[in-house]
Amino acid sequence: MARKPFARTIRPAGKTTALRVIGGVLAVWVVLFVVIVASSGISVGERVMAYVDIMRGNASSALKLGLVYADSEEVNSFTNGARLAAARVNAEDGILDQDLELLLFREEVTYGDGGFEATVARTMRLAGEVARQNGLFGVIGHEWSDTAVTASAIYNRNDILYLATHATASSLTNHGFSLLFALQPDNSDNTEMVARYALSTGLKRFLVLTDKSDYGKEAGDFFSAVATSQGGDVVFRGYLPGHRGSMDQLIMFILENDVFGRGDYDAFFVASAMSLDTARFIRRARELGLDQPVLGLEYMFSNTVEAHVGKENMKDVIGVSLFDSESVTDLSTAFIKEYRSKYNAMPDLSAALGYDAVMLLKEVVERTGTLDPGRIADALKVARYGVPFEGVTGKIVFDTSGLITDTDVFVVRHDGTRFETVASYRKPLEWSAEHIRTGGDDSALMPDPAANKEHTVP
Repeated sequence: MARKPFARTIRPAGKTTALRVIGGVLAVWVVLFVVIVASSGISVGERVMAYVDIMRGNASSALKLGLVYADSEEVNSFTNGARLAAARVNAEDGILDQDLELLLFREEVTYGDGGFEATVARTMRLAGEVARQNGLFGVIGHEWSDTAVTASAIYNRNDILYLATHATASSLTNHGFSLLFALQPDNSDNTEMVARYALSTGLKRFLVLTDKSDYGKEAGDFFSAVATSQGGDVVFRGYLPGHRGSMDQLIMFILENDVFGRGDYDAFFVASAMSLDTARFIRRARELGLDQPVLGLEYMFSNTVEAHVGKENMKDVIGVSLFDSESVTDLSTAFIKEYRSKYNAMPDLSAALGYDAVMLLKEVVERTGTLDPGRIADALKVARYGVPFEGVTGKIVFDTSGLITDTDVFVVRHDGTRFETVASYRKPLEWSAEHIRTGGDDSALMPDPAANKEHTVP
């Protein structure tokens, strides 16, 4: 029997709702559910309570917010950030005097032969399960672009507000869905920022490695186009082997092939829908002596990637992020302090996005005084021309398609101990304008391609 997607109910500090459990019939369902899920990662006790909550129809008076996260054994900073925000929301009398209740749903993806079709089918079932929850007023999450694009159609059809926290595929906001909002710049913008940053520091010759997901292929296409149009060169373009393939074979090809040598390239650009595949490449490349900078996108600024690779091996790993961990604004400083106190770790980009998504929904609902998704969506879009929303990731406003805009995006570079912010760009990108400079070893930016000069790679 196929495993059903499941929801865990998280009730942060606030008013509590008594559970009503109907004996007999419910007990039979619980037993069956335990049999189905006993072999999976989270404890049976947690899953039983989750299923009890689903069986009773989510009958509590709290507002329900669906949170869809990745299937992973790693510490999930995204859910931690959302939990932190939900606890704050409920400590401040909830939303419109109602508690906020997080419903956690776990998603899975499969890549390789036939994997995309299986992922789409699985995502449609999961999004349908999410959409059927009583009292649901919004959804945040979906870690992968492939799943977010698929799920967005289900949510829009069911008049459910959807904040896509992780997806960056350019196709996400191209469908005219009025209730969809992308909280990160898309691949086109992210790749242009990291490519121009690399070129400004003297990195000009690249090995481009991606997986075979739509996300990976699109990111590789965009990066290659920008790099070559601005005077760079793609020396080689190939595929990562995936989580079941041999990373060593790829690295041995890079070390021993007859087409190019170590002196023929300055850096790697790596893009994979599965961040752990990227982490595997970085770790093995470093272990086998490849110490060139590794460029990537938003997934690089991740506690999961850092934990897998090891801090020392992360040196000269470069990515992009809406969250500036070195920011001294009151909002970000308070968030970092609270997150570190509760989870004993520095928040990464996913943690900040989870936190901001929840707080953004609270603020927009309180501004409008309604839970009507259409009116909320309108308020999110017109904020660009009125009073913008502010989060720990900075200004949060959207264009008419629902894509975040009018905000700062940062290039972050790991120094072997932590990520440092080394450059900042304003979105929408206007390369003729002067960019913000924010310190770090490589903060000097050259927005005019004609102004580029040769630099020694740090």
